[in-house]
Amino acid sequence: MPAPLIAPIVRTLPVEAAQDEVLSEDPIVVHIRCAPDYAPYVRIWQSTFLLDQASSITSEMIRFENISLYPHWYPIPDGQPHQFTLYFRQMPRSVRVFDLAEIIPEPRGWFFPSIRRNDADVYWLDLPN
Repeated sequence: MPAPLIAPIVRTLPVEAAQDEVLSEDPIVVHIRCAPDYAPYVRIWQSTFLLDQASSITSEMIRFENISLYPHWYPIPDGQPHQFTLYFRQMPRSVRVFDLAEIIPEPRGWFFPSIRRNDADVYWLDLPN
């Protein structure tokens, strides 16, 4: 693998107008914990979404922390656990179960199926999953 490019820790992506039926402007927050020795580097593609399982509703990632946006890589100290956070546009309250999907043109995009919606809209996921 070529030497990874290192990018800033925090980035904000453009945000479009809110969807109908959204009751709050607060983002959906997804914390992802990487096990020690999960990988020496992590990255996320901008094409990462929350996908409602019951409809075509999608929620775009609007911000991230402690991870780099593709094509840059974020280094993880050897043998250390790592946590990063993704923020997504709010979804209508009618969405009860959704998937987190990194839709990319290569194998092994992250996929977390069947996340049950909670009132706080804060979620904790683990890698590997």
